[in-house]
Amino acid sequence: MKLISKYKPLFVRPPKNRYTILYGGRGSAKSYHASLKLLNLTYEKNQVILFTRWTMVSAHISIIPEFIEKIELMGLDADFEIKQTEIINNKTGSVILFRGIKTSQGTATANLKSIAGVTCWVLDESEELHSKDTFDKIDLSIRTNKSPNEVMLILNPTYKTHWIYDYWFKNKREDTTYIETSYLDNLQNLSQSFLDAAESSRNGNIEHYNHVFLGAWIDDAEGLLWNANIINRSKIQNRPENLRIVIAIDPATTSTATSDETGIVVVGSDTNNKYYVLDDFSGRYTPSEWAKVAHKAFIQYNADYYVAEKNQGGDMVKHVIQQEDSRNMIKLVTATKGKYTRAEPIYQLYEMNQVHHVGSFPLLERQMVTFNPNENNSSPDRVDALVWGLTELSTKSKVPLFFN
Repeated sequence: MKLISKYKPLFVRPPKNRYTILYGGRGSAKSYHASLKLLNLTYEKNQVILFTRWTMVSAHISIIPEFIEKIELMGLDADFEIKQTEIINNKTGSVILFRGIKTSQGTATANLKSIAGVTCWVLDESEELHSKDTFDKIDLSIRTNKSPNEVMLILNPTYKTHWIYDYWFKNKREDTTYIETSYLDNLQNLSQSFLDAAESSRNGNIEHYNHVFLGAWIDDAEGLLWNANIINRSKIQNRPENLRIVIAIDPATTSTATSDETGIVVVGSDTNNKYYVLDDFSGRYTPSEWAKVAHKAFIQYNADYYVAEKNQGGDMVKHVIQQEDSRNMIKLVTATKGKYTRAEPIYQLYEMNQVHHVGSFPLLERQMVTFNPNENNSSPDRVDALVWGLTELSTKSKVPLFFN
């Protein structure tokens, strides 16, 4: 395998510094090289590698396949045992453990600190961790004397108000190895459609291009993605016929006066890869109320099926919809990435003028232009539903998997 030269400091043993930060824009092969580094590291004895994200849902679906791909590329299948939450090197006994920092019961810091003998901690999608205190608690628990200790952060830069910027980038530190890359370092491995999206962004929104594709930190206190010009440009008065339509639902977990809203957004697609936002029925509802609202929208728009986030209730979501609509036209989806990472490809569809709002949706559009994943005080429920729906329609697989 030919490594991109900028990543070579990643493979130095022993590591030059305790901390290594891989940062830069989309398509820069950060995850690819990090996976190779960790698999190579397991060929040393006594390595316990803790690989974390803020949320880690179904590692065997969302993360481990990336490692399996590298194992197969290297022809080393026989050396590894693959489990749902870990990868074991049979030659050395060294292991990669996959864990989430946030669980349904709260923050799992204590459980992570109790893992014995961790030699290397990897914090993937580091921008999703907003608590320096949580970072410090785990960081200070990495202190085994069996091997040089490493702490690796993998991130796409966000706001300069993020604690990571203040701690590592405001003034660069001598105890840290910085590896900065962008898609320009990885052109030979990228699809033409990705390069077209980058070029479109460079020509149409240079600030977005610098941030998303080149990996620049930004000052803006508003949203990272949409702005009023992009949304206004998307608006049309009438929708075409014969659309594939889904009712996208982001359910709230509680139903009190101060609860989050339940996002219910109607979206459609045509055969020309154009997408349409048709309606927004979001609001603060009890489960039975939002199920009625969603079913009414389904009938009104003659929809094909429902798409709902499994993380927010799972079986409960399926059950309450079936109380109103027994046809089982429900697809549950799982959040395996952070909000920004999920939303950015949908923004690109807007940027390429492939999404149209049929009319105006003031509350949804206000949430879009103020969307900021660094703020945890509110959930962008309408935006989440929009992203679930458009992601479903724009994926290659056009056959929904329903629950019977």
